[in-house]
Amino acid sequence: MSNHSAADASYIDPMARREYVFAWLIGLGYSTTQNFSPVLAIVFQQSGFELPAIGLLLSLFAIPTLTATLLSSAAAARFGVLPAARLSIVLTAIGMGSLAFTRNDFATALASRLFQGVGVGLFLPVMMLYVQSRLTRVNFIHLVTIFTVTLPLASAIAPPLGEWTLRHFGATTMFVVAVAPAILALGLSFLLRPSAAAAPASGLNLAGGFRRRFVLPLVSILVGGALYGYVLSYLPADLQARGVPLAVYFLPSTAALLLTRFLGMKRLQHFGPRILVAGGMLLQALGYVIIAPTNNWLVAALAGALLGAGNSFMWPIVSAWLSEGLEAAERAAPQAVGSTVFYSGLYVVPLPLTYLIAHFGYAATEWVLAALALVMMLALLAPRRTHSAAR
Repeated sequence: MSNHSAADASYIDPMARREYVFAWLIGLGYSTTQNFSPVLAIVFQQSGFELPAIGLLLSLFAIPTLTATLLSSAAAARFGVLPAARLSIVLTAIGMGSLAFTRNDFATALASRLFQGVGVGLFLPVMMLYVQSRLTRVNFIHLVTIFTVTLPLASAIAPPLGEWTLRHFGATTMFVVAVAPAILALGLSFLLRPSAAAAPASGLNLAGGFRRRFVLPLVSILVGGALYGYVLSYLPADLQARGVPLAVYFLPSTAALLLTRFLGMKRLQHFGPRILVAGGMLLQALGYVIIAPTNNWLVAALAGALLGAGNSFMWPIVSAWLSEGLEAAERAAPQAVGSTVFYSGLYVVPLPLTYLIAHFGYAATEWVLAALALVMMLALLAPRRTHSAAR
């Protein structure tokens, strides 16, 4: 570190700054492919599936996703972080692209979703490991947060592009377009140096991921995943039924998220993870309260901004929270467990929400999610007995 400037003190060496940028672009490319997923509910409706079948196609995806996430720590240790990341990109592209041919049959569409799920389960924990291995403790939370901008940033690109492509050119072309960013991400991954972030594998390599101090962050990210999971799974179909274009929601949502992470997080990180996540829960609760009764475009845009800003405080903050005070070799297990819990909210929750929507409608479901966010906010703000418990 003595040979690089103070401006680069956030990175382990001069090359790490460039690798951080490449990793950011890889995350954006991969996430753009994956963020075509919000349009899948519409595609499956067009293919003639009933709501329960659509719910299964969206939620059974969670089985390979959670399995792959649990195995990600061992996979990164056994094969290396970058090979595991490349495998995740390839599997996600295969799963998404093959839907061009399998979308009209439940069994084959499910097979495509299962391939995609394995890729999705691997990507986030291994890429978080890689990014964190490039960083020092200087601005750690801020830079981890900036990296995770790539995931929701793609939601400003992929759903509106997917909706437009689907309307004008059909589902087959849409799926072809969807896989192109993942192919670019795969190519960029070969510009990175290997990482030694993972410790030697032992079983599932998860022993360090279950600690008492992780309970609150893990419950928080389960709820955060559920709130975001609804946005990815059912909000697009709800908005389309109300006559609200997806761009009206997703563009303000992503803009708010970017502003929060790029301009605000460097200062806000000093409040600590627990307060930041509680603030995110409040913003998302307000967003769901506002969007539940409206078909007004401006109100939907405001709700998108609130939900986007709130979501910006979820996974990246909790990920940094889980790694707080740990050496690089100790981070793989907490990241694998945290990612698994996050994906449980993101992809398992849509199945019970299917039945809630079927019986009470979209608006009532959004009110329930708002209440859930408020309860979690209160739990985060409740006094802790000790400083360590709060952290």
